[in-house]
Amino acid sequence: MSNTSWRRFDFRRASLNVTIMGLQQTIDVLHAQTEEIHWYDGDWFLEESEPIYGLAFIAFQNYINGSIKDFDGDTTKKTGYYKKGKPLTGFSKTDIELIIALANYAKHKDEGHPHKGTAEVLNELGLNFTDVIYLDQSAMFQGLELLDSKWELSAILESVIAWRESLWT
Repeated sequence: MSNTSWRRFDFRRASLNVTIMGLQQTIDVLHAQTEEIHWYDGDWFLEESEPIYGLAFIAFQNYINGSIKDFDGDTTKKTGYYKKGKPLTGFSKTDIELIIALANYAKHKDEGHPHKGTAEVLNELGLNFTDVIYLDQSAMFQGLELLDSKWELSAILESVIAWRESLWT
């Protein structure tokens, strides 16, 4: 009989899955409007979907930090665990570090300059978070493109779940 910790069981996964799938459905409805409504163009889609993607990244951040607490007992060393994510091609930062930075960007973008750690990640990845004029050039959508070229939340969900499991192996 193995000595597997009860905290390894991922009781957070089901609620994250339902949340992300609901947000993806909302994004899909908005995207469909670009074909169905003559005046609803890509700019409208970006404007309306940016806060929804932001909510998804906040949900991912909550899952990631909760997973760290499950694994380690607290979150004081969370930045070290963020570095255990999958390295982004051509960069020293990981997908988990980017997800955390995008969640923080979404929460605080209207307050001015982001916190030091968030700015560090966004700067290293070359993501625009100041003086954004066109949303497709914002940190949110540039970062989303780095995580999944199709902007599918389900792909990011899979990577976050795989990251959690990798903590235990």
